[in-house]
Amino acid sequence: MKTKSMLGLAVLAVAGAAWWLSAPPEHIRPAPAYRMGEISAAMQAARVPDDLAPAVSGLDLPGHDDVLIQEHSGQAFVTARDGWFWRLDLASGKAERFAQTPLVPSGARFVPGDDNRILFCNSHLYGFTPEREAPVGVYELNIATRAIRPVALRVPLPPALDPDAALGSVRPLGQGAMAVAAMNEGNSRPVAFCNDLDISRDGKRVYMSEPYAYPGAAMGEAAFEEAVSLANNGRLWMFDLERETAQLVVQDLHFVDGILIDRGSEDGQGVEQSLVISETPKFRMLRLFIGGERAGTAEILQEGMPGMPDGISRDEQGRLYVALFSPRTAIATWLHANPWLKPLILRLPHRLFSEQKQTGFVVLDPSGKQVLYWLMHDGSQVRAISKVLPEQDGIYLASFARDNHGAHRIDYPPPLRD
Repeated sequence: MKTKSMLGLAVLAVAGAAWWLSAPPEHIRPAPAYRMGEISAAMQAARVPDDLAPAVSGLDLPGHDDVLIQEHSGQAFVTARDGWFWRLDLASGKAERFAQTPLVPSGARFVPGDDNRILFCNSHLYGFTPEREAPVGVYELNIATRAIRPVALRVPLPPALDPDAALGSVRPLGQGAMAVAAMNEGNSRPVAFCNDLDISRDGKRVYMSEPYAYPGAAMGEAAFEEAVSLANNGRLWMFDLERETAQLVVQDLHFVDGILIDRGSEDGQGVEQSLVISETPKFRMLRLFIGGERAGTAEILQEGMPGMPDGISRDEQGRLYVALFSPRTAIATWLHANPWLKPLILRLPHRLFSEQKQTGFVVLDPSGKQVLYWLMHDGSQVRAISKVLPEQDGIYLASFARDNHGAHRIDYPPPLRD
């Protein structure tokens, strides 16, 4: 009996040690219960059959986050997960490496009025080792010279997080702005994670999403713990390129990802008053009011979405195209409503959780509140759609899948042709 007791204690000790050693870092703290309802009736009514059959070009092109079409030159520039900008010839369908970035490029935009310049996010990617250490942040690519230069690498130290801020803590433009020249180690920090960006119509202001900022922040599987925790560590920053300042726009949101400035919201001075963002693993989209009568507030546009909303784009009619990176599963819905199980989930190896193959996109009206179109694809043709780009020759589907080959384009379906 004594031997059995000793063995039992030893087993318990080993199990306890394993539990302690496998604990997630202290900064990973699961949020309180969050209950997502069923997929809305409006979303269900807008669903179309899965008949996705994209044309594929540039088969050498690896997984990528964004595609920028330069129509007058007949080429596209693609931010790929191998650390390079790729160039795709739209006529021949051939793709080639164009410019190597310091880290891994993701969200990107042409500079308004000058499509020879691209501003893009550059961050770490889980499993990718850069040739040399480089700072995370916003960079610029000059297409004519292929030169790359940093644009924004530091942000002011943010205030403490507010766990009770259900719709984030929004700061109107101009509040808390800090001059870049005044930044030092005591009042600012390096950008930890630049995921997506958008540029004001006049090209003076750049908005950048920072999904979370603790050590090891990176794209891909590195975000597993953050997605499980559902913690409100996400922030959105604005860099004023003319005044050379940076300011916090919102914090206390979960995994701020896609960004789209509301065109038409500009005031008399041409300054935007609102923008749309996605909280990817929270399956939610918000509009943030950063100027005007509603400055400092936010409203829910979509919640309980059928998939993780990622990048956001706009067509000529003002409709919003939202990538659904992966589906919302019953397990994810249940887990976020029952966070008591998350400490166990966070201790398990990532490889135990199979990658979801389904992916898709949603099209919303310009307000972001009315669902016009929803397609969920089984993943047989394309996976991990990170951005949906409505262009003149069709809709491009950016695939961030590790084993992706090529650029994917579909024709406009009948409901979206007018």
